Amino acid sequence: MRLLTLLSLILFFLSCKEKSVETIKKIRPIKYSKVVQSSGLETHSFSGVAKAQNETNLSFKVAGTLSAVKVELGDRVRKGQLIATIDPADYNISTNQARSQKEGSLANVQSAEANAKAAQTQLINAQATYDRVASLYENNSVSLSDYQNAKAGLDAAKAQYDAANSQIKAATTQVNSADQQIKAATNQVNYTRLVSPMNGVITAVQVESNEIVNSGKVIVTVSSLGRPEVEVGVPEVFINRIKKGQKVNITFSTSPGQIFEGTVDQVAYASGNSPTYPVIVDLNKEAEQIRPGMAANATFVFSNGKQNGKSKMVVPIAAVGKDNSGNFVFILNKKSDGVYVAEKKIITIGELMPDGFELISGLKGGEILATAGLKSLMTGSEVKLLND
Repeated sequence: MRLLTLLSLILFFLSCKEKSVETIKKIRPIKYSKVVQSSGLETHSFSGVAKAQNETNLSFKVAGTLSAVKVELGDRVRKGQLIATIDPADYNISTNQARSQKEGSLANVQSAEANAKAAQTQLINAQATYDRVASLYENNSVSLSDYQNAKAGLDAAKAQYDAANSQIKAATTQVNSADQQIKAATNQVNYTRLVSPMNGVITAVQVESNEIVNSGKVIVTVSSLGRPEVEVGVPEVFINRIKKGQKVNITFSTSPGQIFEGTVDQVAYASGNSPTYPVIVDLNKEAEQIRPGMAANATFVFSNGKQNGKSKMVVPIAAVGKDNSGNFVFILNKKSDGVYVAEKKIITIGELMPDGFELISGLKGGEILATAGLKSLMTGSEVKLLND
């Protein structure tokens, strides 16, 4: 009798343990979300890189041997500060030659002017002789040959005078040409000095002293200080939604937790060879801790264009199921600490929005909804939230 009682107790406890295990197995974790209010706005972030607002590659207009490089990488420079020089010896020779040519041309002018003065005196005398002979010829006081000789002498004097004036013009032209050569040669000498066009910092040095460089060869790169800009690559599906003057939030990995406000300054019309379109964003305030080349993340806020600025209730896409009764969700109502009970609700939904389906009716808002395992849920199913 005692043995039977003991066996009955053992079987009873085993049965209770099996039921407890079965109960625990039914309370499974489940993913969830909430019914939310949609503001009609959506945010998208794109990667970019910081750049100086003004960045200039400096080069010489002339070729030659670098006699000195006056700056180093990272140096701050002022507008007009000397950056590098080329040996000007060859260009000084050209300047001196041009000046010598001018001196020769001036001497030619003086000689031509003297010849013109002498020719002018001869012309005056020839004109007087002609006038006298012509008067006598009219009175038949001189022969025809005398008249013709006087006329020929006047014509020769005029020709000589005109030739002398032409020589003056030619010599003067040579002087003007020499002036231009001197100016060009002087410019060449001046071009052997490279100066900074702005206040900034040297971000690249491409050469060393005594190196032979051609005109146009980049010597250094100067970047402006102060407010940097960020170049962002924007995919084609968003580029038409970005406008000049649009506000943007910028973050940098070098300044965690800090948000910089920016404004769109340029929006590219073509993408070139890139799959994205470049957009330039100016930072609204100076940020000297941000340097060119630092990685950035730009966050744009767009209107979804569907809500007309009105707030709407939105149900997550994963929370909505459909059966013969229509669209439904499972509300998770809290039963006890950590345990929730599923309740099936038929809802009416509208158009698909970026955050989910527009809720027309069936829910109040703020309810906790199951977003996974809808096919295995039933009203009354006990679950716990996956994050609990």
